[in-house]
Amino acid sequence: MIPSHTGGASAVPYRSKSDGLGLWKEQLETQWKGRRDARVRLLGVVSAGLFVLWLFASRIVNVRNRLPSCDALHQPGRLLVNLTSPLHTHWRPFAESQCPPLPKYLPALWQLTHGVERSFPMYQSSTFSKEYRQVAAEPLPPHLLASSPSTIDPIPFLRKRRRHPPTVLVIGDSVDRNGLVHFCQLFRRDVTISHYSDITKLPPGPYPADLTKGHGPKHEGWDQRGLMHRCEIPFVDGSGTAMRVINGFHYGMDALDEFNTPDHTDWHAPGRIENRIDELIVPAIEQLGGTDKVDVVQLHSGMWDLALFGMQDDKTRWSLTVPLTPEQLAWWQERMLHAIYHVRQRFPRARLVFRKLHRTDDAVAGTQYITNLRVHQLRHLQEEVARSEGLPIFDFGHVLEGYQFFQEKVHPLLVPGGVTYAHNLVHQLRLALESRTSWRRGWLWDA
Repeated sequence: MIPSHTGGASAVPYRSKSDGLGLWKEQLETQWKGRRDARVRLLGVVSAGLFVLWLFASRIVNVRNRLPSCDALHQPGRLLVNLTSPLHTHWRPFAESQCPPLPKYLPALWQLTHGVERSFPMYQSSTFSKEYRQVAAEPLPPHLLASSPSTIDPIPFLRKRRRHPPTVLVIGDSVDRNGLVHFCQLFRRDVTISHYSDITKLPPGPYPADLTKGHGPKHEGWDQRGLMHRCEIPFVDGSGTAMRVINGFHYGMDALDEFNTPDHTDWHAPGRIENRIDELIVPAIEQLGGTDKVDVVQLHSGMWDLALFGMQDDKTRWSLTVPLTPEQLAWWQERMLHAIYHVRQRFPRARLVFRKLHRTDDAVAGTQYITNLRVHQLRHLQEEVARSEGLPIFDFGHVLEGYQFFQEKVHPLLVPGGVTYAHNLVHQLRLALESRTSWRRGWLWDA
């Protein structure tokens, strides 16, 4: 036996040249495969990143393209009243090339919720008095009569079936309550009246034919005018609710329950607006999905405040024909700022809109406290407060001015007041749903 020269160590196995080439080839393939996998992963990451950036940018661009560049309801213009087809009543700015009128929300919503084959609500011209027909006789400009209808969908934001219906909460007075009733009347739907603490507890029916003119008897100590009113407009196929409007009633900025008198049969505790929000409105909204599921809160206070000042001036024998004092205006401003703060705290995800006062006819009996002079003062202060808080404004009085003939005391009628009010509700909902700050907006889809 030939002795080993390895000193007892194990022998190194012999490798042929072909084995070395195979090992080298295998190493190259492994390295190439690793680099290829890394490149594939890198390409995937880059592609995903570019897709996310494209999606994010496209959603921003789409929002910018959809949202109007101006508010047509605040522009100088004219109210085109259509008595026979009320859904087509609308405000039209004079400078249409700079600020076009709002889309035809209401006719489109009618077709969405009733079907395209069902005709719009129509009324015979003979049902209106001669005076009504004369006041509402402003014709459409010739270029509008000759123009072809737009092919752009006015309400893409309402077509999606959502788990939580698009919701507008209106915190205001009887004008706002009537606005909700008019909204339901325009779309031939019934208003639901319920207790705040239990929205399934309804006053016994049937309701009066027109809730803007009267309500049923008191129910469990409540005048029905003060209970929660709700209007839901379902899709035509019954697969969900296209839009929901809720009214929370209050008595203005009164902080001392001064309306708790036998003369005010619709008063019910609590009287202070902050307490009504906490003890009545919020518990009701929680039963409908929660305060964070409200898209728009429209807030108003004005008529009750002028009535309060008038009552106080009557007691002190101060003249009602003089302007509000600086002290009265300062008190209202402080109370209103606190109310706005309170609403923001309770509904932090909603678009908060302030509705300005409209002018009544102070020559009509029952409106002696709502004088033109004091309305004018409070409208200016409302604008100042809203702007100081960065709130968008719905100037109801701007659109309705000159149409006091179409009011019953302080309450605008269905046409044109109710139609204009409904138009604004849909418009504010659009601005909320299509905003980049909407709580519904997600990376890939909206809630």
